[in-house]
Amino acid sequence: MSIYMSRAELEEISEGLITAYANKFSNRVIQSIDIEHFITEFLMLRIEYASFAEDDAGRIGFLADGATPLLVHQDGKIIPFVFPKDTIVLDKFLLAEKEQGRRRFTMAHEASHHILSKMYAMPSEGRFHAEYDSERSYSKEELAQMFASVEWQADTMGASLLMPRRIIENALAKYNQSNPIKVYGDNTITSKDKAVIRRMAAYIGVSYTALVIRLRDMGLFEYHNILEYISNELNLGGVSQ
Repeated sequence: MSIYMSRAELEEISEGLITAYANKFSNRVIQSIDIEHFITEFLMLRIEYASFAEDDAGRIGFLADGATPLLVHQDGKIIPFVFPKDTIVLDKFLLAEKEQGRRRFTMAHEASHHILSKMYAMPSEGRFHAEYDSERSYSKEELAQMFASVEWQADTMGASLLMPRRIIENALAKYNQSNPIKVYGDNTITSKDKAVIRRMAAYIGVSYTALVIRLRDMGLFEYHNILEYISNELNLGGVSQ
């Protein structure tokens, strides 16, 4: 799949999908997206859990095509198992409560692969969602696959499905009076505003990191000079900005 789609296109399609879902299941789109319900009742895909045994521990999600085997632990052995086509398979460790954000994003990522295959009128392929591990040494081929255009598109669409604009704006209104989040320099956020983001993330059902990326992509950060942070927030230097 080499066809390029812009972020704006992917977000527009995602917003349309969530609108169609909300029209059909209005009680499911309030403060957060019930991504599991969206997948099983709107996209009509199956969700299953297994104990992954792939060499790459970063592989935590899989969209089955009915032909590509997934290595799993079963009865004390590692076996290749072929799941039915259009099944999203998640590693069992994602069932832990503390993994809720990762579980929901992995579901959305794999669901996005299914949607993208329909957009491009191409057969579904068995695809992994692999998290990047900064402590691991990757081959050129592995890095190319991980950062391929199709993976970026699935990440972008997955984030848009989980965090549509109206839900983000509702959360921002609830926790920050609809004010943008202040960022000093390129990346510095005050502890107060980090707490706001954490409350928003918990409300929406996503991770802090995923929400930070989404807020940046949506233009909901208000950028200030880093010197303003040093003088006004840290009260250092003796000069206010």
